[in-house]
Amino acid sequence: MKVSYSWLKDFVDIDYPPEEIASKLTLSGSEVETIDVMGSDLKNVVVGQVKKIDSHPEAEKLKICKVDVEKEVLQIVCGASNVKVKAKVPVALIGAKLSDGKEIEKTNLKGIDSSGMICSEAELGLGEDSQGIMILDDELRVGENLSSALDLEDFIFNLDLTPNRPDCLSILGVAREISALFGLPLKKPTPVVEEAEILASSQIKVKIDEVSFCPRYTCRIIRDVKVRPSPFWIRRRLQSCGIRSINNVVDATNYVMLELGHPLHAFDYDLFSQGEVVVRKAYQKEKFVTLDGTERELDPEILLITDGQRPVAVAGIMGGFESEVKEKTKNILLESAYFDPGIIRRGRIKLGITSESSHRFERGADPNNVDFACNRAMELIHKIAGGEVLKGLVDNYPKKIQVKKIDLRPKRVNQILGTEFSSSEISQILKSLEFKLEGDKDLKVEVPTFRPDVTREIDLIEEVARIYGYDRIETRMCASGNLVTTLPREEKFLIRVKEILKGLGLYEVVTNDLVDPEMMQKIFPEKKSVKIQNPLSPDLSVLRTSLFFDLLLVVSHNKKRKEDQVKIFEIGKVFKDRDEGLPEEKYKIGVALSGAQEVFFRNKKMDLEFFYIKGILESFFESLSIDSFILIPNTYPSFSKGRSFDIKIKKQKIGFLGEVNENILGDFDIKDKVFLCEIDFDSLLSRLPDKRSYQALPKFPPVDRDIAIVVNDNILAFDVEKLIKKTGGEILEKVTLFDLYRGAQIPLGKKSLAYSLRYRSKEKTLTDEDVNKIHSEIIKILKKEFGANLRS
Repeated sequence: MKVSYSWLKDFVDIDYPPEEIASKLTLSGSEVETIDVMGSDLKNVVVGQVKKIDSHPEAEKLKICKVDVEKEVLQIVCGASNVKVKAKVPVALIGAKLSDGKEIEKTNLKGIDSSGMICSEAELGLGEDSQGIMILDDELRVGENLSSALDLEDFIFNLDLTPNRPDCLSILGVAREISALFGLPLKKPTPVVEEAEILASSQIKVKIDEVSFCPRYTCRIIRDVKVRPSPFWIRRRLQSCGIRSINNVVDATNYVMLELGHPLHAFDYDLFSQGEVVVRKAYQKEKFVTLDGTERELDPEILLITDGQRPVAVAGIMGGFESEVKEKTKNILLESAYFDPGIIRRGRIKLGITSESSHRFERGADPNNVDFACNRAMELIHKIAGGEVLKGLVDNYPKKIQVKKIDLRPKRVNQILGTEFSSSEISQILKSLEFKLEGDKDLKVEVPTFRPDVTREIDLIEEVARIYGYDRIETRMCASGNLVTTLPREEKFLIRVKEILKGLGLYEVVTNDLVDPEMMQKIFPEKKSVKIQNPLSPDLSVLRTSLFFDLLLVVSHNKKRKEDQVKIFEIGKVFKDRDEGLPEEKYKIGVALSGAQEVFFRNKKMDLEFFYIKGILESFFESLSIDSFILIPNTYPSFSKGRSFDIKIKKQKIGFLGEVNENILGDFDIKDKVFLCEIDFDSLLSRLPDKRSYQALPKFPPVDRDIAIVVNDNILAFDVEKLIKKTGGEILEKVTLFDLYRGAQIPLGKKSLAYSLRYRSKEKTLTDEDVNKIHSEIIKILKKEFGANLRS
């Protein structure tokens, strides 16, 4: 949103530096990104008056002009067809620089000296008109600097507004903010419309078929206008705010839109097939040509303005090509309406059109400002285009939208903000924003309809804080009182999980929920995609069913930028399609590892293997005091054969992990191995111990024994460990697998597993005889159950 400093002065008397105003606006929530300076570069350009014109002896199209610039009369050769005697014109003196960077020098044109240049608007950077020279107002003083004469010097605030503040999408709205921030009175225009005796209601009727989508529609009629270019001051103000000048009628509607924040539309009334306006939904596959000349296919999600027979505009978005105001237009129907933000947004997205009008309507215009904006625009059109204004405003407003009333407790304000405001101080701040108040101790606040964002008491408290100044509210280093609440268990667990994974050397990533449907289907073909309506692009058209797609994208992105080692995690939502209603949403914990692992004691790097991610999981679960997780082999299409597992805790599956297969890696242009893991957040939380238990330090020493066995390759080390623990009973304190070997001296199809066993009794010091008895029993059971042979 571009806002002119000089235009703001029409509404509030400000003499503060633009930088101070920008700072105040930013601190109050209306961020000013930049301040642009306009008109300060027109040096050595003055107001001149043409005294005499002679024909050029050598060129038919050139004229020799004598131009008075106060200090002297210059001879300037000019080729413009609209130059005439006594006309006041902008003269660029020798040394002046034009908007394109050209510097004016004394020249000789076909034998005639020329000491300066009579300029067009385009050459001065003041507009788009380059067909002729710029003709100035007769009241301007000859010799005066053009910037001063036309009040060209201005500062343009570029505001980055949040979507919940439609009231600031206007000069008036920003002026209201400045008025409140600096304690200055706000001045509003009071439209005065000279009307004829003929009633507008006798010429036009308004029918609204969809009142929920168009709660209010008003219009006025003006006859016998003269459509022509707008006066310079209007064109200049529109240009300063980024709006292109069209003609005086259209410019008047745009001017009021910028001034008051309410979009309007002017129709060529003679092109209406009958004296009626009908607001209705579009028919399925109905065709309509918009102002840009594009024929568009419509559907019932789009609201139309019609003349009772055919469409003349897409409501709140764009007018029609056939009913636009042109040079020959004589009679104007001026529309000012309020449309439901939702229908405008849906229509805008479906049609792929964004306009200044839709930008304001979909954020929420003021339904009770409709008549004011209509009268203001009609006043302006009559002033600059002439004509006869028919009497009265045709206003269809079936059910008035009432203002909201909110109870505000000053005590609560001070409790939230840590301040000591009195009721009168709070009232003064809110009244400066045009809120109406009743009461003394406890206040009843009437919220104006131009503030749809204020719906609760806390919103009013925020208004008090931002106008008073966040920077003026004392900072307190500790929180206290009934505002202090403990974090929910889920939030605490989320923080804990993130801290553990970061401590294990992983970096957190945050990715998009929207993914490419084809790639998602390749990773999990068995999962049905959740499609969204109106996607931004085909490759972002479904919600993810797993975190894997995004994690692989991040791995690929980093690998292409020469990052050898990628160790990342994400905690985010995945979506599951339901036959009816909204999709199911679940939080998942995703981990991806790829690249080389530093092995310091060997002074080299080794490629990450499966056991690295398994070790990460073991450390992760140990930090959560969960020591009963197991990995069970399972097959997943996106993982390599024999390299994928389910993660279970006490027989409940909570996730899976594995090594991504080469086909999937190829789709992401990844050449290194990638190991992925995904865990269900809620399932893991449900398995979190409510209490931690502690054991006393052992009183008696341990006895350590090692055992190495040879078993078939398909036997899981976990099953062997489980049997060892079961056989060892209470005195077997710990079992640790410390070696896995395949190769020389081990038959094909076999593997060697080496375990360290720690024995300890809580009642006495164990003897060799006590340990040998249990140890021998373990070897015997392993031979019986798994056909294990001791490896010597």
